[in-house]
Amino acid sequence: MRNLSFLLEKFSNSLNKNVFVKETIIKIIENKTLVKLKSKDINLRDGVLEIIASAVAKNEIKLKEPLILNEFKTGGIPVVKLVFR
Repeated sequence: MRNLSFLLEKFSNSLNKNVFVKETIIKIIENKTLVKLKSKDINLRDGVLEIIASAVAKNEIKLKEPLILNEFKTGGIPVVKLVFR
C-alpha cells in the first residue's frame, strides 16, 4: 500500500510541474505577442512546443519566435523549436 501511495504522489508532482510549465509558456507568449492561448492549445514534448492557434496568432508568434525562445531559455524551459498546427 505504501508503494501505491508513493507512486500516486510522484504522479501528482509530475502533473503539477507540467501545469506550471504550461502556465509559464502561456505567460511568456502573451507578454511577447499579446496572443492569449489556453493550456489545451499547447503541447510540449521532447523540446518541441506544438501550438494550436489561428493564422493571425501563428504569424505573430512566428515573427517574435527568437525573442520567445530566448525567454524560454532564460526561464529554464526546455523548448528548442516551435511547431504550429
